[in-house]
Amino acid sequence: MLESGKNKILISLLSGVFFMSAYTSVFAASETDAIQKRLQSIIPTDASQALITETAVAGLYQVQVGMTVVYMSKDGKILVNGNMIDLDAGKNLTKDALATARKTALDGIDASSLIVFPAKGGQDKAKHTITVFTDIDCPYCEKLHKEVPALNAAGVNVRYIAYPRAGMGSPSYFKAVSVWCAKDPLKAMDNAMAGMKPENKQCKNPVNQHLKYAEEFEVNGTPNIVLENGELLPGYVPAKKLIAILNTP
Repeated sequence: MLESGKNKILISLLSGVFFMSAYTSVFAASETDAIQKRLQSIIPTDASQALITETAVAGLYQVQVGMTVVYMSKDGKILVNGNMIDLDAGKNLTKDALATARKTALDGIDASSLIVFPAKGGQDKAKHTITVFTDIDCPYCEKLHKEVPALNAAGVNVRYIAYPRAGMGSPSYFKAVSVWCAKDPLKAMDNAMAGMKPENKQCKNPVNQHLKYAEEFEVNGTPNIVLENGELLPGYVPAKKLIAILNTP
């Protein structure tokens, strides 16, 4: 877990949106000075962005920076990386914190930059909305795309964010650019996901920004599905199962 005396998780933290659960309360900075001092030595650039909150465990604090949550002792000497679960309530408090952070981050995304396959009746009539990090060259993204009509019919908006995993300048990257620059992006996406090479197009496009979104959300594969409540479903999920998840209170 440690590299050159620094925790690898914390080194990679990005500043972002923070969450405070019902089990936490913000304390005066003087009460968490030791934690803040340790963070300064580990992630000097991002330490000021950390939200430090008390947990239900005496002497243990939640530290959240961006999409990463860890726990530290009040003296800053112990770091715990893992899930905190309230057994009585049956809640994963760490998962809830991350979901709330993702939901807030979703609200900050430029919706006009996304390709949206609207629910039957239109986006405004949708029961649910999912946001999918997709790669045109990903077989499981193609498999999920084939089920978009079923999702739309069930009242689900499907929003796509481009995440060509091979990175900038790759064939996948230029396919994404071509789709987003197409006269009819929805048709272009349908064709690309059916294995047709997109017509080469160039324009002012959001693909670079989308790659930054993927980094912010700590996406490391495709498809990655973010539900409207911020829950992240990594990998392909069949439409029938996904609809059931969305309709579960």
